[in-house]
Amino acid sequence: MKAIGIFYGSSTGYTKKIAERIKAYLEPGLIEIYDVKYAKKQDIEKYDNIILGSSTWGKGILQTDFERFLYNVLKFSDLRNKKIAIFGTGDSITYPESFVDAIGIIFEALKGKGVKFVGEFPTNGYQFKSSLSIFGDKFVGLPLDNDSEEEQNKLRIAIWADILKTNMN
Repeated sequence: MKAIGIFYGSSTGYTKKIAERIKAYLEPGLIEIYDVKYAKKQDIEKYDNIILGSSTWGKGILQTDFERFLYNVLKFSDLRNKKIAIFGTGDSITYPESFVDAIGIIFEALKGKGVKFVGEFPTNGYQFKSSLSIFGDKFVGLPLDNDSEEEQNKLRIAIWADILKTNMN
């Protein structure tokens, strides 16, 4: 597997914790984790395999640091031919109509930049009303409910890591 850069935005520390778990399930020696608050264009451009992670706040709002990173760094980075996987955290009980919208927002912002998206995840087993992160019949990344599904999250991360091992080579 080639080196992977994980770039996350986290206000409460939960999305950072998920980034660290993902790293542990993959090949930790090949992975560097970046807080997007401090990440630069050259940090992201040095990787062929990139994992992006953001929480969704309220009704479909990106985490503040990730929003700045998306529109001030990612949009201006050369991402052609890079493999990108996205994970997102959210609350399906309090915000069932915008569950993990961050995944979809990131996906839409990067669509057309020549990237190859990897890491689709099935929707079965989740309880929510709607999400901007569903395209076709799958999530375009890994959705995690940070308030009520901790045990399921561990299993979902392990499954997703196996999907990424297959697709990020």
